[in-house]
Amino acid sequence: MTFSPQVEDAFIRQIRERVAVDGPVEDDQLLFHIETMVTDIRQMLASSFGPCGMNKLVYDPVGDVHMTSDGKTIIKEIDILHPVAVSLKRLGQSMNKSCGDGTKTALLLACSLLKNALPLLRKKIHPSVIAHGYELSMGKAYEMLEYICEEADDEMIRAGVKSAAFAKGITEDQADRIADAMYAAVCKLNAMVGDSYLDLEQNVKVMKKVGSPDVISIAGVILDETPARDDMPKFIDSPRVLLLRNDIKVTSNYVNPQHFVKIDGLDTAFEFKKARMQAALSYASKIAESGANLVFCEGEMDSAIEEVLSQKKILVYKRLKMKDMEYVSNATGADFMKIHDDVADMALSLGHADSIHVEKKRYETFAYLRVSDQPVTTVLIHEPMKYGLGKIEEAADDALNNAALLLKNPYVVTGAGGTEYFLARSLRIYAHTLSGKEQLAVLAFADSMEEIAKTLAKNIGMDVIDAMIDLSARQEEGIDARLDVSRHVIGNDPIVYDCATVKKYALVAATETAINILRVDEILLKK
Repeated sequence: MTFSPQVEDAFIRQIRERVAVDGPVEDDQLLFHIETMVTDIRQMLASSFGPCGMNKLVYDPVGDVHMTSDGKTIIKEIDILHPVAVSLKRLGQSMNKSCGDGTKTALLLACSLLKNALPLLRKKIHPSVIAHGYELSMGKAYEMLEYICEEADDEMIRAGVKSAAFAKGITEDQADRIADAMYAAVCKLNAMVGDSYLDLEQNVKVMKKVGSPDVISIAGVILDETPARDDMPKFIDSPRVLLLRNDIKVTSNYVNPQHFVKIDGLDTAFEFKKARMQAALSYASKIAESGANLVFCEGEMDSAIEEVLSQKKILVYKRLKMKDMEYVSNATGADFMKIHDDVADMALSLGHADSIHVEKKRYETFAYLRVSDQPVTTVLIHEPMKYGLGKIEEAADDALNNAALLLKNPYVVTGAGGTEYFLARSLRIYAHTLSGKEQLAVLAFADSMEEIAKTLAKNIGMDVIDAMIDLSARQEEGIDARLDVSRHVIGNDPIVYDCATVKKYALVAATETAINILRVDEILLKK
């Protein structure tokens, strides 16, 4: 396909507007580009940081609106192709892939590191000196994190999981319910898989529905689907599960390629009906002979086949999402088959479950497929307001990832800005042990760590200066102090913890991203 020169020029102009680079960029202009990008991204993310952060309404070109305060969602949806912005977006993607949380913390730290490095660059301090200072700071901060992190018991792990959920701006009661459900689910799965790898995406299904506040967790799979027919069984004990791909429809020689039935008389009509029923009986008999009494079909199923299967007390679900089919396969051990496969192969591919129970609840029909001996869990969350479902999903996702990380590596640090401020104070002391210009870079790093605590205090509604003074005074006294949503600086009681692993990943990833950007001396536009 070829386009006219005018269309190509318009397309190129549109891309360049999104890239915001028209030609080679270097020296002072490069510093201006870095400052502009990191300032804009930091301002966008900072106001949504923490449990009291504001939401963002992201309106995409196809008209969809996303209301979120989730860092990975915001950075994913912004339509900017500037090289600096792309580097920061990749930082967010790497945090999401490695931890499933801490995206916003890492991005805010990276932006602050870059912004605080710019005055040093303008004073003609070489980027390699700043990079070395940042590397020293990262090493010392990591060392201090190792020093202050605590080995967590069950209560501390649960507090860390709740903190991850509460940070999404949901109520404390919702955070409690989600934390309990996710922690219990991961504990059970972790005990079943032992030393094996736990794939949360494959082993845990999270559903969200409008309804009175409630969290239901079962070992197995919950489906929000209706059986193919109302007269099919509503409960089956120890079902034998068959998974079928594609549509299951009756074909007939009376149907031409245009799908019109060639009926030229009453006899033909009866013959067609008889042939159709025979084919339906053949398919249904094949399913019954396999030993299956619970069938999940990816596609459509002929009504005649459904009728025969219903008479044989076989429960059928059709038009299922492939993701749900995969959950059922993981839970029951059933393999995917086709209706034209041999009956013997079908029998060998059957899966097994403890029970399936069909129930209508809150004007929706649910199927509860319970399996106790496989590491698959479903968590069903009900939320009264539809607009709050997005936040619930984000909170559940972060709680789930933190629960898995904390069970694998049970170490926590004080949350709510306490750890970041402590690291900032420690780095300022460390800076005075250095000679040379690296000391300035370490102080800039300390300021960047403190910015995270300041941002949290501002979003809570505290006076930032007073909050930092109170934090400093309490930590000088040896108190494990933090910020609180009550707009006070308090000791860590009630306890609020963050996953130490997430903090370490965020620290390292943000620092390396900032250093890599600082080592850039020119942006080139490929022609």
